[in-house]
Amino acid sequence: MDKKVVVTGCSGFIGYHLSNTLLDDDKTVIGIDSLNNAYDVKLKQKRLEELEKKENFVFLNNNLNEQDSLNEIKNYEISTIYHMAARAGVRQSFLDPQSYIEDNTFATANISNFSKQMEIPELILASTSSIYGDSGQDLMVEEKDEKIKPPSVYASTKLSGESLSKIILEDTNTKLIISRFFTVYGPYGRPDMSILRFIHWIMNEKEVKVFGNGEQQRSFTFIEDVIAALRKMSGLEKSNTFNVGSNITVSLNDVIKLIEEFTGKSAKIENLERAYKDPDVVRPNLENIKNTIGWEPTTKIEEGIAKTVSWYKENESYLKELVYINE
Repeated sequence: MDKKVVVTGCSGFIGYHLSNTLLDDDKTVIGIDSLNNAYDVKLKQKRLEELEKKENFVFLNNNLNEQDSLNEIKNYEISTIYHMAARAGVRQSFLDPQSYIEDNTFATANISNFSKQMEIPELILASTSSIYGDSGQDLMVEEKDEKIKPPSVYASTKLSGESLSKIILEDTNTKLIISRFFTVYGPYGRPDMSILRFIHWIMNEKEVKVFGNGEQQRSFTFIEDVIAALRKMSGLEKSNTFNVGSNITVSLNDVIKLIEEFTGKSAKIENLERAYKDPDVVRPNLENIKNTIGWEPTTKIEEGIAKTVSWYKENESYLKELVYINE
């Protein structure tokens, strides 16, 4: 029997791209998603439509918060679970902490417990750079747990998910690989993330809402680089935790200038009050991931934004109808 790969959050941004790549590699992918309304569900449905065009894709509309949500896949022989499902967004997490606890903590505990019971060889878990808070002049290093101080409900729930997975899978044969993503962007990105929102607002001549003065530095990481990292994480001999990001940071203002260049339009910027505990600088240390799996990002910010703008223009008819946060 061919072993299957499970991707949770398959209609989410990263989960969609990962599923697509695995299907192109002739893997059989079991995609799980609840299609929740954390952001405009029309984009999730569009991604799912694209996946369902391919052979060897099985979709389950399940809520992973529920303990019996994985019963349907117990009879499959599974090689890897990529747990990409999550409820993301720092600001929204303060408004609805219960949903974040359920989607990021309960669901992760359920996936981890299932992996233990079914003796899944490896669980690759999506986490976030948000758990670090502000790096300042320091690079964010995976093993320096004493420096991890989650500044938001979202970050706290993701760190809790990491901790629960480690405890549940301790002394089992399931390898746990934790991937702490930095700011991921690219085609089919989330409409609540800065780059896609900025492109949408500039293309449609709307005010570009920027929290603070726009000089915040972020580790923008193109989706193709992230998927390359996830593929390399499979098959490792032991558990590990990796930062997945760019060690070249870019300000929000510089991102806006690049979007202006590639769209040929000018931005009308509205500066809003800075969000609570919004970090000034987010910069990863990539030594562990480089030394262990030989990964580092290859897409420059100019190339990544050019590709994302091009995708937006090609799909503008439905993208301009989405609901964008803070619009």
